[in-house]
Formats: sequence, C-alpha cells, structure tokens
Amino acid sequence: MEYLSKVHASLPSLADFNAAEWTPVAARWTYGLGGLAAYLLLVRLLRYRRRDAMTRKYNYPTRSAMAAMTIEEATAINRQIIHLEFPIVYNKSLFFALFKTYGIPSISKLLAATTQVSSDATACKRAVDTEVLIDEMILQTPTSPRTIDSIARVNFLHERYRKSGKILDSDMLFTLGLFAMEPIRWISRYEWRELTLLERYAIGAFWKDLGTAMEIPYDVLKPYYEGSQYDDGLTWLEALDRWSQDYEKEHMVPAETNKLLADGTLNILFFNIPVVLRGFALNFIMPLLSPRLRKSMLIRQPYPAIFDHLLPSILAIRRLTLKYLCLPRPDFLKVMYITDEVDPATGRYHANYYIAHPWYVKPTFWSRWGPEALVTRLVGGVVPGDEGARYCPAGYSIPELGPTYQRGKGEKEMAETKAKVRVMRGCPMAGL
Repeated sequence: MEYLSKVHASLPSLADFNAAEWTPVAARWTYGLGGLAAYLLLVRLLRYRRRDAMTRKYNYPTRSAMAAMTIEEATAINRQIIHLEFPIVYNKSLFFALFKTYGIPSISKLLAATTQVSSDATACKRAVDTEVLIDEMILQTPTSPRTIDSIARVNFLHERYRKSGKILDSDMLFTLGLFAMEPIRWISRYEWRELTLLERYAIGAFWKDLGTAMEIPYDVLKPYYEGSQYDDGLTWLEALDRWSQDYEKEHMVPAETNKLLADGTLNILFFNIPVVLRGFALNFIMPLLSPRLRKSMLIRQPYPAIFDHLLPSILAIRRLTLKYLCLPRPDFLKVMYITDEVDPATGRYHANYYIAHPWYVKPTFWSRWGPEALVTRLVGGVVPGDEGARYCPAGYSIPELGPTYQRGKGEKEMAETKAKVRVMRGCPMAGL
C-alpha cells in the first residue's frame, strides 16, 4: 500500500495539465469525429429515403398486388430511376445496349448497307437520334404527344425494312430486350444499391407495353414462361432475359460488318481522346464487353490483365462512396437528357448532353465556354455552335429524326400509328 501511495503521489494531477495546450486539440478531434459520425448517419437516413417513399407511395406490398400497376405508374417509377436514382449508369447502359446490337450480323449487315455509318459524324447522328427517340419514349408520360410521336417515328423508320424481311422480328425483340435488361444488369453491378422488386416490375411492365406499341410479337417467349405462377410484366421480362441469352449464344457470331459498326461506335466514344491514348482507352473499357461480344466484333485480344481490374475497381470505389459518403441527388439536380419544354425561339427541343458531336445541343455560354467545353476545345473537339448549322443547334423535331433521306417523311404512316397507340393507351384524344 505504501508503494502504491508513492506511485500515486508521483503522478501529476489534473490541475497540473495545461488546459490551454490540450483542450483545443481534443476539442477539434471530438467535434471532427462527432461531425463525421453525424454526417454518416445523415447519409444513411437520407440515402434510402426516396426508395422507401416510392414503396409507400405505390403501396404494392406483394408481387400479386403489383398486377394492378398502371402504365402511368410504371413510367413514373422509371423516370425516377433515370432522372434521380441512377442517371449516369442508366444512360451509359443504353449506349452499350445499342453497341451490343452490332454484334448480331443480321443487324450490322443492314446498317452497313446504309450511309448511316459511313463517317464519324453520320454514325454519331444515328446513335444520337436513337438515344433521343428512346428518351422521348421513356421520359414523357405515356399519353403525351411527344411519347406517341416518338413511337410513331420509330415504327415508321423500321416499317419498310420489317415488311421486306430485312429487319427480323427476332432482332427487334432482342434489341428491345437489351434496352430493358442492360440498365438492370448495370445497376446491379455498378450502382450503390440493387433495384427493388417494385422497380424491376415497373421496368418490365413499361417495356412490355412499349414493345406492344412497336408491334413486336412475343410468340417466341411462350416456352420461357413455363414454370412461372405469374403472367405479368416481370414474368415477361424474365422470359425475355432467358430468351435473349439463348438468342445471343446462337446469333452473336463474328462478322466484318460487326467490326465495321463497332469501330465506328468506338471512334465516337473516343472522339475527344488523343489518338495516342485510344489503345489505353479501349483496354480500359474491355471489362464492359463480354468475351462473346468482343469475339463477334473481331476486337483484338488479348489485352493486359491489369485492365480486368482497373475499371471494376474504380466503379467499386464509386459504389461504396455513393452508398456511405454521398447525400442523395436532390430534385433540383435531376439529370435531364432532353429538354422538357420547347425552345420558344425555334419551336424545337434540345439534347442536353453529347459524346462526340453536339447534335441538337443549344449553344449557350456554359455549353461553349464551361469547364467541359474548354477541355473539349483543348483536345480539338467540337462544342455546340461550332460549324454553323451542321449539328442542328436549333434543336430537333421528332418527325425529322432518323436518316437524312427520311427527314420529314412518313406523315401518313405516323398518323395511323399514333391513332392506334392513343387507343391502346386510353388517351383522352384517341378519337382525334
């Protein structure tokens, strides 16, 4: 006890500490760690709020209950996914879905026979027109004139090729399946959370309805329904996924026309990347392309093994950062790929983003001189407003989208399609 008393006496008391020396440091650590903990808690509380609010709003607690979901509700859920929840990954998945169709020779041969892939500019225009038409179909309400006009335009552009047998119903269904399934696959792999059952159901219901409006037959899917206790949009989506995988195994085979379209699309993707870095860029995106797709497009192999891990690692870091460190995207920052309102100066709509050539993008001070535009200028790229009217800076009109030789054509055929779609979707103006 005497020894312990001596030890205790030798220890400095609290009064001996210089509070001026240690309190600020301790306080900074305390406040810093407390602030970090509060922020992480706030992220956790808010990160899933939109998902949970969506579940409460539509109140379909079971798969059976979801059978009552309307096409208006399915569209609204899709729009929230695209605008707010996963805008970047969703958009990129559609680009690569279009790219994937070029691995089917029956598709690539038809496109190679046209002038749509004869240069980077025309290949870019075809990609942009396709994306704009898809955006018009999926980002507006089901009965809006823009939605119905875009469906009618797509049907007209495909009609003569389908009647002549140059576009197969199976290729149309495969393409529809890619646009429906690739976003689901990409979100599952690369985003901060999985899609809910409600969201997947809405995607299935939406694309099934759109395929019907595009007059794509589903007969080949019947064997893939076997064993399912449901007959709904999600069952259709699951059957389409299985059928598409079988179709891909059989029909995604090597062809020079596949390579022609693949090279043209990669030139668009890498347009603003210096030539000396394009080999690196191709290796960088290789993990996004399946071995079967690379083989069908005659893309060179092998490539350095490190690239199998580079992009996936970056995407994994992004996923964790979004999930644990980032607040959810607020409504006022929702991503708008096309303008909601018509430009009063031109009577047209605009695209808000571009990859290589600024088709339909309105020239503004920001789009011409903002940070992204300055980088584009630095590498010798094109910004909105360059080269006069070549890239249609005044915007687009839906009846004019498509190949130049089809511009403004198809008024009669489109009117017939619009009447059918209005009736199908119960549009109040169906009789007009």
